[in-house]
Amino acid sequence: MSNFPAWFNRAYKRWSRSQAGEEDFIAFCDLLGYPPSKVLGWLHGEFLPEGSEILSIAGTLGTEVYSTLGLPAVDPELMKIYHAFSHLHGEFRSRLAQALWEAENEIKEKGISAGSPDAGGILSASFTKWGIAPNPKQ
Repeated sequence: MSNFPAWFNRAYKRWSRSQAGEEDFIAFCDLLGYPPSKVLGWLHGEFLPEGSEILSIAGTLGTEVYSTLGLPAVDPELMKIYHAFSHLHGEFRSRLAQALWEAENEIKEKGISAGSPDAGGILSASFTKWGIAPNPKQ
């Protein structure tokens, strides 16, 4: 059995203690960008996060989630991009994680560097697909 639930519970408690005032569980779920039922499932070990969910957790609680789940580390360049959008919450954060996860898979599949111009095009297309691209009319 995975030790993810124990790690996730400790990480949640650290996050909760670090918040000014009394942050509640719903605020934590919103920060991650997933509904309480899903986050509770992770906390109770009913199921494990997958794909973009892991990236969202890594961006909020730390990249050690990858090693906890026995997965290879996320590309540091993608984490930098994720952190550049750290002001997003709720659905926007989960969409960002999905866009980056899909872009990461395509970048790996094509064997290119995440910092390359080709990767920039992949990221741009993924952001547009998930509604994260800036509005050019603004």
